[in-house]
Amino acid sequence: MKTQPTVPPEIHAAEEVDVVVVGAGFTGLYQLHRLRQLGFSVRLLEAGADLGGIWYWNCYPGARVDTHVPMYEFSSEDLWRDWTWTERFPAWDELRRYFHYVDQKLDLSRDIRFNTRVEGAEFDRDRNQWVVSILDGGAVRARFLVLCTGFAAKPYIPDIAGLERFEGVKHHTAWWPQDGLDMTDKRVGVIGTGASGVQVVQEAARVAAQLTVFQRTPILALAMQQCSLDEATQRDMKRDYPARFARRRESFGGFDFHASGKSALEVSP
Repeated sequence: MKTQPTVPPEIHAAEEVDVVVVGAGFTGLYQLHRLRQLGFSVRLLEAGADLGGIWYWNCYPGARVDTHVPMYEFSSEDLWRDWTWTERFPAWDELRRYFHYVDQKLDLSRDIRFNTRVEGAEFDRDRNQWVVSILDGGAVRARFLVLCTGFAAKPYIPDIAGLERFEGVKHHTAWWPQDGLDMTDKRVGVIGTGASGVQVVQEAARVAAQLTVFQRTPILALAMQQCSLDEATQRDMKRDYPARFARRRESFGGFDFHASGKSALEVSP
């Protein structure tokens, strides 16, 4: 972010609110909700066409959160009391349904502008306001600017020599087609074996005629211990939710347990 003393005259006609929030993932949606509770006028700007942040963009085969229920949801009882997950580690489409449920409960979308990519922000010293510029040429003015774009908002595109000459279909997991991609009986190459690569590989291997994985560095991949969840199981689990959420607040990593102080090399196979 940069500051400058003056702003072009045409910007003075921009929409004005107390707070601009950027990003409609977990953090951005909570900021919108909490700031409204405190009496602020808020406009949330989201580049995607729907709620979810990373879970709007990450819709590739196998995409799912690797944090177990209920650690990857809001801790407000009003939001977890009537919500039931189907799996211990929910997939991207179930997470989207959860965001829509939260939206229905908190009426968030009325203060969100979707398909709105922020391209910059400048501070107008004359009026003590942020001027948030939008890619389509518009702008929003605000006293406060809150960025909730997370760590994965900008995909990494490796500089691979000759990639521009590749004549087949190519996609990045961060920009996967929203209507899906059929890999059945195709020759598929996957570059990278981070979390996204591992998830795509497992699904592509089921249907592709040939799968080639390009890996620079070996990684550790453990069995997920996935399981289905029914309503009865979750009713029992919810009795302990307040205590588990309290432990989450005290944990460095935001889980319901604390990390071990041991080095991985101190643990026997």
